[in-house]
Amino acid sequence: MSVRAYYKPGHSDTPVIASTAEELDRVIDDLLKQPYEFSMANLYIAERESENPVVELSIGVDPDRGVGGLQYLHGSDGRWFSKGRLSTYDEVVYCYYGNGCTYPRDSELPLDAIRAAAAQFLHTGGARPDSVTWQPA
Repeated sequence: MSVRAYYKPGHSDTPVIASTAEELDRVIDDLLKQPYEFSMANLYIAERESENPVVELSIGVDPDRGVGGLQYLHGSDGRWFSKGRLSTYDEVVYCYYGNGCTYPRDSELPLDAIRAAAAQFLHTGGARPDSVTWQPA
């Protein structure tokens, strides 16, 4: 299995491919270096990307605070957000190609938990990671 990651200009034509947890860590490391307008990545299992319903894991990051949030989407399972600690901000917003995506205030997780969930998404072929707690959208 491999993941296709989309999070910065040029990825719509040429996404980043990650086939191991280590490669996925490098994707997250690069995401952490991006400006706020590109603070969210959408991940798809490459071998399932054309399936309907789509299976997607979105990762939003706040590098200054060392936290992030997750959103999982699957047609038969619905839309879910990570459930973590309450943010110090009144609103939690990550940007995907400049478009703001609002997450629940209690969706923040430490980056280690984000990395573990992304690796689990890869290794299970797109299942909702059970390494974190989820809340319905």
